[in-house]
Amino acid sequence: MNSDARWRKRDSQVLFTGGPDDRIRLTVDQAVRPDGVSVAYPHVAAPDSVRVLAVHRGQVSMVTQHHYLHGTITDLPGGLVDEGEAPVDAARRELAEETGLQATWLFSLGAVATARATSTERAYLYLAHGCAPGPMAQDAGESVRAHWCSWYELTEPDLTALQSAMPFPLGDAASLAAVQRNSLALRAVGGTLPARGDDLLAAAWAAYTVAALRDPIADERLSLVWLDLAMGGFAEGAVILAELEAAYEGPDSEQAWERAAHRFWSLAQQE
Repeated sequence: MNSDARWRKRDSQVLFTGGPDDRIRLTVDQAVRPDGVSVAYPHVAAPDSVRVLAVHRGQVSMVTQHHYLHGTITDLPGGLVDEGEAPVDAARRELAEETGLQATWLFSLGAVATARATSTERAYLYLAHGCAPGPMAQDAGESVRAHWCSWYELTEPDLTALQSAMPFPLGDAASLAAVQRNSLALRAVGGTLPARGDDLLAAAWAAYTVAALRDPIADERLSLVWLDLAMGGFAEGAVILAELEAAYEGPDSEQAWERAAHRFWSLAQQE
């Protein structure tokens, strides 16, 4: 038995090579299990991929397309990392290609193994914000429909819909992981987001507390995304957010946050 309870690879044989730029390989390794037994271990050596959770005015960018193996799936924009390409650059490229969105910044949400026992692929997850529209440039053979859905459709799906024949909001495990990790990151900086049915006053009060009492150690970009998901769907909130986005990284950053907090507080006092 291996003392560190790890697998060991002794040899490897590639049985088939194909896919984009011949980067997908059906491989059989001769491996030693943690208990010391030698086995043949078949798996797919595949390129890493990315998923991008792009937030804008209370909504999340989504793509729907037909996949050869799994049929029609709605998930987050993403795709394969090109050879020699950094995952963050792949995330920017895939977001632009599939949706036309150009992100001002991306925040890493880590990575997940997409099929830990059968494939080497890891999916790198990113949060994107400050997205401006641009031209789409889909790869040959792709037919992607880009659209928006609310954050609540992803995190609070209607139970009646889920119990019927309607599809789940996301059909991709890596996309679900990105949503879950983003939820945890936002909860850490601002607590629970306003509920789906909260009105402007309730949402504005919650936004005021986040803008006024934000953690100076936390990444302010996460606070900005929290505010976007809480208030971006309201016209009044979108105006405040646009002004804050334009100034929060400049020399008057502190004043910009104070102005935003005051305006959220004023909205919360309206009858």
